[in-house]
Amino acid sequence: MYWETITDLLHHPRVIETRYHMHHSVPKHDHLMRSVHFSYYLAPFFGADQVTCVRAALLHDLDSRYGTLTTHGAIAARVAAELGEPEAVSAAIISHMYPFGPRPTTREGWVLAVADKLASLADLSAFIGGLFSGRSLHIRRQLCKSDPFYASRRARRRHRRLISSLWRRLGRKGLSWWRFDGRETVGRV
Repeated sequence: MYWETITDLLHHPRVIETRYHMHHSVPKHDHLMRSVHFSYYLAPFFGADQVTCVRAALLHDLDSRYGTLTTHGAIAARVAAELGEPEAVSAAIISHMYPFGPRPTTREGWVLAVADKLASLADLSAFIGGLFSGRSLHIRRQLCKSDPFYASRRARRRHRRLISSLWRRLGRKGLSWWRFDGRETVGRV
């Protein structure tokens, strides 16, 4: 199986911390392990190196929240290079967001791109299935507590919704009761 090829990475602190991070409403570690599983079984069909595919799959979304849809592949490839992974692993990681990112140039890149899409579909089905049992909402609450990045992003979104809601409500009644002088508030009329 693929466990012996990724044992060293599974015990690395950056991979361990993915258990407490969100990735589209599921734990990021679950998404990475699904990608590993799909990569392992897809590699022979593409004629790609299984070890490279599996290691790239485990590292392809590390620090993904610091980038965008098109740039987080390069960030994860840089992390893989810092961890001492070969160039083939980094090349596969850079192009895993195809068609939103660069086109894969290697067979391993194609395997990872397909495996990532399949893992995302599996994540979605696991999340929807968990909605019926309540497990997805429980996991989401737990991850909100453990992932400071997600919690702060969620708080910012909630704050923006509150402010826009207040502005809409005030806009309906009008702001005739309050006088503005440029950007500075002067006081009541």
